[in-house]
This record gives sequence, C-alpha cells and structure tokens, in this order.
Amino acid sequence: MHTLVQVIIDGVILGGFYALMAQGLSLIFGIMRVINLSHGEFLVLGAYLAWMAHQYLGLDVLVALPLLIVLGFGFGWIVSRLLIIPVLDRHELMPLLVTFGLASVIAGSLTLGFSTTPKVTQAAYSESVISLLDYRVAVSKAVMLGAALLLLGLLTLFLNRTKQGKAMKATAQNRGAARIVGISVTRVYCAAFGLGTAVAFAAGGLFSVTQGFYPFMGGLFTLKAFVIVVLGGGGRVSGTLAAAMFVGLIESGLSGYVPNIGTSLGTAAAFILVVVVLALRPEGISRLGGVRA
Repeated sequence: MHTLVQVIIDGVILGGFYALMAQGLSLIFGIMRVINLSHGEFLVLGAYLAWMAHQYLGLDVLVALPLLIVLGFGFGWIVSRLLIIPVLDRHELMPLLVTFGLASVIAGSLTLGFSTTPKVTQAAYSESVISLLDYRVAVSKAVMLGAALLLLGLLTLFLNRTKQGKAMKATAQNRGAARIVGISVTRVYCAAFGLGTAVAFAAGGLFSVTQGFYPFMGGLFTLKAFVIVVLGGGGRVSGTLAAAMFVGLIESGLSGYVPNIGTSLGTAAAFILVVVVLALRPEGISRLGGVRA
C-alpha cells in the first residue's frame, strides 16, 4: 500500500508537468493545425534560460518565470511570422520540415554554447524534501506541480474569458468565418504560436530545477507531448490534463514496480496507448468520464 500511494503521488506530479509540457503543442495544433516538431527544443531552451537567469542574475526560477513567458511569447511570435505563416498554405509537410529544421538548429546552437554536459538550475529549496506520513516529495517537484496547475488554470481563463482567447477559439473552429467577422487570422496564428512557445519555456524552466537537462533531450519531450495531445484530443486544456495525468500515473507505476527499466517501459506504454486510442477512439480520451473542454 505504501508503494502504491507513493506511485500515485509521483504520477500526479509527473502528470502535472506533462500537462504543461504538452499544452503548448496542443494549443498550436488545435488553432493552427501545425505539429511543431521543435516543441521539445523550445522547452529545453526555456530550461537553459532559467539556468542562465539563476547563474548570472541570481533569480529563482519562480521569479524568472514571468520573464521566461515574455521571452517565449516573443520568440514564438517571431518564429511564426518569419517561418511558419509563409508556408502554411503550401504543401502540408512544409511546416513539419521547417519545425524539424528549427529543432536541429536550436539543439546544435545549445551544444555549441553550453556543451553536452547536463546542467541543473539551483534553487534555495533544491535539496528540501516534504515528509508526510512516511511519504516523501521533493519540494522542487511540488513547486513544479503547483506552478504548472496555476499556469494551466490561467491559460484556461485566458481562452474562455478574454477577447483574444475567444478569437483564437473562433479561428480554430472556422478560419473563413473568423476572417469575415474581422479577425486577423495571421495575428491570431502568431499569438497562438507565441503563447504555445511561452508555455513550453515555462515548462522547461520548472523542469530545470528538478533534474539535469542537456541540448539533445528535446526530441523525447516532443514525442511525449505528441502522445498526450493525441490521447487528449488536441486543443483542449482539460483533455490534455486528463491525458497527461493518465500517462504520468502509468509511467510512475511502471517505474515503481519495474526497477531500472520503468521509465523506458513507461514511454513505450504511452505509444501503445496512442495506437489503441487511435484505433478505438480517434477523438481521444478527453471526453471519457464526462471531461469537457
């Protein structure tokens, strides 16, 4: 029973991070219908920026988080305007090729700038552990979970309660109708890509405090985020959260009960889930159990 409860705790924490990690990809896909193959590299870039903010400015990751979000939004807007928008109306594979090339450029640049030696962003609570009834949770992971859920909540409010958020949802539903009522689709697309990138930067910054990161781990993040987006139905914050928790609990369970190979087995299990979901329920799992966007 003790192991089961610890597995559930670890799974929820992992799921919270996965939800924030995947939401940026889900948002871009849901609005622009673009699969951003550089999403994982954006996350790693955010991790390095958080590390630099602490290393050179002495900023805790929570203090640096607003800066990461602003930088991520600006970076995403520029990338979208210069690289993505010009190829949207061309062959459907063009955005994939562009984002794949961008991923390679980012990973290579980070390697040149920082080498392949793993880095960890330090914080005052990096070594602290919360103990409750013999269950242990690293404070850095608890902070990551709390910040991730808060950001997801704020993103949900933005999409549902603001004029800009509603414009994004309207454009996702019908691009032609959005143009007719005066919505600038290009501006909405740039804002959506910028927002998705900002979420990735924030996720990377939070992750950087919990464990080591290096330039070429972005591909794994992209693959896991894609798995969660498929399971969650694409575009829904609630669906992404449900799918991420599902994947996090599976990975945590396998890691807890299958020593040494648990994490790798968890990744393989996630891909098997995608195949099953696509075969039996193509719209994803976001509507199971009454979950709604």
